[in-house]
Amino acid sequence: MSVQSNPFKRTTIIIMFAIGFAAFVALLYGLGAGDRLSSGNNGRAHGASNSLVGYKALADLLEKTGRDVQLSRSAAGIDEPGLLIVTPNAYAEADKLAEVIQERAYVGPTMIILPKWNVATTNLVGMESRKGWAQRLGTVASDSGVKMLSEIVDVELQTIGPEEDSQAESSENNSAVAVGRPSVDSEFNPSEIASSAVGDPIPLPEIHITMTGDYVRNIVEDPENGESLIAYVDDGGVYENLESLDPSQITADDEIDTAFYPVVIVADADLMNNTGMGNERVARHAYDLITALEAQTDGPIIFDLTFNGLGSSDNLLTLAFKPPFLSATICLIIAALAAAWMAFNRFGPPVREQRSIDFGTTALVNNSAGFIHRMQRERLVADPYGEMIRSEAINALGLSPALDREELDHKLDMLGEVNGNRFSALLYNLNQAQNSRETADHAAALYNWKKELIG
Repeated sequence: MSVQSNPFKRTTIIIMFAIGFAAFVALLYGLGAGDRLSSGNNGRAHGASNSLVGYKALADLLEKTGRDVQLSRSAAGIDEPGLLIVTPNAYAEADKLAEVIQERAYVGPTMIILPKWNVATTNLVGMESRKGWAQRLGTVASDSGVKMLSEIVDVELQTIGPEEDSQAESSENNSAVAVGRPSVDSEFNPSEIASSAVGDPIPLPEIHITMTGDYVRNIVEDPENGESLIAYVDDGGVYENLESLDPSQITADDEIDTAFYPVVIVADADLMNNTGMGNERVARHAYDLITALEAQTDGPIIFDLTFNGLGSSDNLLTLAFKPPFLSATICLIIAALAAAWMAFNRFGPPVREQRSIDFGTTALVNNSAGFIHRMQRERLVADPYGEMIRSEAINALGLSPALDREELDHKLDMLGEVNGNRFSALLYNLNQAQNSRETADHAAALYNWKKELIG
């Protein structure tokens, strides 16, 4: 039975290697990316959520109209130029939010959307709990937003309107919201219309939140009390795209740091979230507002997720898959693939390393000959080798060793010539050899003479 040297086909080995290598690289990338690979659709109020209180519909609307939209899970996104949309939860720390605003002052405009609804994402009352679903449990306390903005600007918030039953919506239903078709018009009162500095008037939510303060200027104004649903912070800067409704009232005597980019505060989140995107007029206004802010920067529109507990920090594996280290990672991968390809295409099967000293009589002779050759002492074995051939020839012919040496050599010469040389001449040439090459040649000639004439 013949045994194959390799039980696997070459193609099979290559496929196994490719799958294993790809899985290993994917594992490294997954370990480095961490939570960034998760969808983030947890029913909360942030840019990756499809629930009623989320902002995925706004992100999809902007992306489908040609905007560059990014979901940032890293603090590094705060330093990127462009419009940053921050959607903090009700427990966001005021100092961290103020730090973001301070860093963004000379980087790009910032929009802060205050939390409006308390929600439950598990154990939903009267319906099955599913991923991405949320149930509203009432509005967030006004004190929460006031504390959140305390280190940015002094404001007062109030909730206006009747309390209503909690509602829940699935991500499936909100897929229609993402393309701007009305699906929750009942959330808005068509008889109450708020004027806006950046677009057409919009209907107010049945329950809406307004904001007032010395240094906030209206963008969307409540028709009843003149307070702001959306406003910008009047820091002494000139923001022509935002000032048509309520111009700045800051005077030269006020000591306010001038910022190059505005800070917009949305007091009523329903004017920007998935609920609002179900109303065509509200969705169009949200689009116009972001367009007005985006006009002041060339960067992308960034939805921050770090204030919603979805942030992740960079590590060495993360950096390995990001520029400028990505180029080095690609080079290492190519080098590994090249080494593997060379291993697959090597010449012949693997060669087993031979022993330095083999077993057996032949191996002993070969090792001895190799040792003599390395020591360059071939001339010392010429005379003993000649005498060995002479003795074998005498014994083969049956001659008596007691005879005179000259007589024995004469009898051996009488046997004949091989290549024109008789025994005594061949023996003489061997004894007169001057180097290793001559010794080997004459020894071979003497052996050939014995083999031809005696056997």
